[in-house]
Amino acid sequence: MQRIKIKLVLLLTFLYFPFLQEVLGQEAPMSFEDNKETKLKGNETHLYELPLKKGELLQLQLLQKNVNIQIEVFHQKKNTIQRFNTAYGKNGKEIIELPIKKNGNYSFKISPYIPKSYTDSTRANFINNIDGSYKVIKFKTLSSVAYKKLLAFREIQKDSVISWIKDESRLLKSVKSETGFKDLSYLKPILKNIQIVGLGETSHGTKEIFQMKHRMLEFLVKEMGFNIFAIEASHIGCRPINDYVLHGKGTSRTALSAQEFWIWNTEEVIDMIEWMRKYNTSVSNDKKIKFVGIDTQIVALDLAYKNVSSFIKKTNFNELHNIQVDSVFQGLKTNRDRTDMSLQRQQLYTLLSYLVVNETRLVRNTSNQEYAKTIRDLKKIIQGVESNDRKFQKKVDFDIRDEYMAQTTLEVLHKEKLGSKMVLWAHNGHISKNSGAYINGYLKSLGSILKRDLGDKYYAVGFSTYQGSFQARNYSPKEKKYAGAVSFKISPAEVESLDWYFNQSKKDIFFLNFNPSPNSNAVQTFLNTKHKTNSAGANWTFEYSYSPTRRVEPGKSYDGMIFIKETSAATLTPGGKKELEKRLRENR
Repeated sequence: MQRIKIKLVLLLTFLYFPFLQEVLGQEAPMSFEDNKETKLKGNETHLYELPLKKGELLQLQLLQKNVNIQIEVFHQKKNTIQRFNTAYGKNGKEIIELPIKKNGNYSFKISPYIPKSYTDSTRANFINNIDGSYKVIKFKTLSSVAYKKLLAFREIQKDSVISWIKDESRLLKSVKSETGFKDLSYLKPILKNIQIVGLGETSHGTKEIFQMKHRMLEFLVKEMGFNIFAIEASHIGCRPINDYVLHGKGTSRTALSAQEFWIWNTEEVIDMIEWMRKYNTSVSNDKKIKFVGIDTQIVALDLAYKNVSSFIKKTNFNELHNIQVDSVFQGLKTNRDRTDMSLQRQQLYTLLSYLVVNETRLVRNTSNQEYAKTIRDLKKIIQGVESNDRKFQKKVDFDIRDEYMAQTTLEVLHKEKLGSKMVLWAHNGHISKNSGAYINGYLKSLGSILKRDLGDKYYAVGFSTYQGSFQARNYSPKEKKYAGAVSFKISPAEVESLDWYFNQSKKDIFFLNFNPSPNSNAVQTFLNTKHKTNSAGANWTFEYSYSPTRRVEPGKSYDGMIFIKETSAATLTPGGKKELEKRLRENR
């Protein structure tokens, strides 16, 4: 009998390991070791094996560096029982907690995440560029007894957090503007000494969040003296909106379309702009509110192109005969390939150098005002190029776009009169003050830079929603094509996600202030631990069966949050629909 068992083991080994070598590319399973860093290149896969007992809990944390890893777990080398890929990026922690339901050997296959939509040369290039590593920063197996104690402890912690949310959150009566400020009045001492209030959003197309931000703007302007409204939209392209709200020039719809971001071209934003115009007609000049864009992308730059080109022609631009300014600008408007924009950057920097070196002569031939405006516009063009240049972005370890948005935000604030205060509208990811969080795969979000430079004078308000819908463009990964804007469903939030916790308050809308830090250890742990939360950008796809989410540490990311239980898709204006139609024609 013993010989039969030995033969069976040898047979299984003989059958299994050739398969292992072929599929997983290694000769034998590896072992998890604390603080061990392992390289991962190309399409490599690494296999780990571990004997585990029923009732135990495996706790494993891997720190990714320049590679987005996924972990598949097998029991007794059979079908996958669970797959982990929680970081959704190339850097950060991959956290695994696996309750063990059966005795036996468990296999863990670690491999780079390769999007299924990538095929042929796109897939091959993606794989060739994979060159990263992962490090085991936690590896622990809890016994069944210890795991039961941990579960009991977590239940107590959960109850404490829910009680805190119920007690400390302030019920808000409505998301709509012009409904009074009684429920918001408790924010006055909290925001008394704040210079910039950042208002986030869970998506770029959520009706009730847009309305709530309008209401917050109304409160901050009328009750607390804020006089600047800034938005994650083209700095140059928003000038017509400012002309409208300050001077009544043109119409709100024409002005809004000029900024060319279809996501903001909604009826909810139109309502806010019309309110701003109405407010400005009722107050003195020193109390009027300005509308500025703080984003730097290669859209809505026509006013800057025209101004710089006119200035160059006016000043007899002969010294740089090898640079055709209008041709460069036309190329930026029509070229959709952003892989490497080194040549355009070089040409623009040469132009900027010429203007700076010849300042005295150029001012003499024009004026200080014309010269300064030209320099400002050219800088925004350069920032737009650098924010979109993929090759240039890879050279730095921070998000270029957010860095430039922060620069523009501070420039606008410091340019205004002493004591000016700003309301800042952007996505949750951008307004986050967490310097350790990633935005588009890189560190240093807009909010974290503002927090660094302004300290306690910056207050970040994140938004959360439990269920409903949002508006975004439909993208087909299989066909690699964008379609029009549609409404995507948000399923009820996952248990123990941030949105789920907030929903336990039994309040439809509330504001929750995180400052000062609560005395409860359970609440502090909750605020400084990553939780899933609903989060979408401008695009999503019906080809995915789940709602888009991200993980955030609420206390590190925000000073307070607004929860809206149920939300719906924003409403595009006719101008917004036209902008989308234009993008579809241009295949972008």
